[in-house]
Amino acid sequence: MSVLLAALLAAVSAPIVEGRVGEPSGSGAAWAQVTLAQGERTQVVRTGTDGRFRFRAFEGDATLTVRLPQGWTASGPLSRGIGPAFRGDVLRAEFAATPRRVMHGRLLVNGAPLADAQLSAAGASASTDAHGLFRLEGLPAGLVEIKLAAPSLAGRVELPAGPGEVSRDVSIVVPDLAALRLERVPQGTVARSETDWLTSKPLTRSEVAGLEHLSALVVLDPAFRLVMVAAKPDAARGARAASVLQRYLTGPALVPRERVLFAVADFVTPGRLQLILTRQQEPR
Repeated sequence: MSVLLAALLAAVSAPIVEGRVGEPSGSGAAWAQVTLAQGERTQVVRTGTDGRFRFRAFEGDATLTVRLPQGWTASGPLSRGIGPAFRGDVLRAEFAATPRRVMHGRLLVNGAPLADAQLSAAGASASTDAHGLFRLEGLPAGLVEIKLAAPSLAGRVELPAGPGEVSRDVSIVVPDLAALRLERVPQGTVARSETDWLTSKPLTRSEVAGLEHLSALVVLDPAFRLVMVAAKPDAARGARAASVLQRYLTGPALVPRERVLFAVADFVTPGRLQLILTRQQEPR
């Protein structure tokens, strides 16, 4: 057997070491430096755009070490021993890393900035300032849902793969009451100015009695919903007032969060937030 053929056969049957660097179920860390050390022998490669790497190794034990590219943070150890490797083996290693993905922008409700709101997305949380501006860090790639703590509204944004800082406005549309497929229940309503809620003006006895009455009714039947309704032009300011009212309803009044909704309607006087009792419409 010729020396060339022997070398070729040895190369073909040599152990393979391969793996990936990146988010476990997300984007790969492109151009990460991966070093394979086997005694005095050292090989260095760069990951591809998908974060994958591959070595043709020697027999025996080995150590893999990863150096992450800028913008990535390790989620686990970046060095590990593997092996021993023998001819024909394929050894695999995964290195978890998280890209630094930051989003900043404005939170818009029906086109108007929403100030002093608490929001969350994929485990990250933030609050908007007086101009509706926010900053979220540690977000995943792809379609991300941005949720308001109160009132219960949400919007979606698309984020790119890999690390980066992007500017995205999040637009949330408040549903029209008529589109919620709810029918009003003939009970009294509670109407209060948005300013009273936003300035934490103490509730009157009649307001407390009305809120307690509606709260008790909605707890009785799972088909009931309490809807906080604002005038259409006041959607953003109404949402701020509704956040205060929702905290009262789901806190002291013990109403389940999923039974409190926020909507807009033409019948509400501008500058006021009205609380009404509704029932889910029966399917026809």
